[in-house]
Amino acid sequence: MQSEFEEKLKNYRNEIDKIDENLVNLLNKRAEVVSKIKKLKEKYNMPLYDAKREEDLINNIVKYNKGPLYNDNIIQIFESILRNVQILEKDETL
Repeated sequence: MQSEFEEKLKNYRNEIDKIDENLVNLLNKRAEVVSKIKKLKEKYNMPLYDAKREEDLINNIVKYNKGPLYNDNIIQIFESILRNVQILEKDETL
């Protein structure tokens, strides 16, 4: 009985590890695209921050959310992502 529990737990944790790895890879890919947008906007002297785009992004992620996380949870996660991307946008080396 205990070994069945331990095996299932190990499998679930391995699954979480793989999901986390995918999330990190996707977040880094997203950051690379943000860097390209930054360079494009700088080339055309456009402001980096776009409030309308941020509003659209939040509306989209709520639309994409099928649970079990609540919309408020998803919004908080993406707000954190956006804050961290803004830090990247201020980095002159990008």
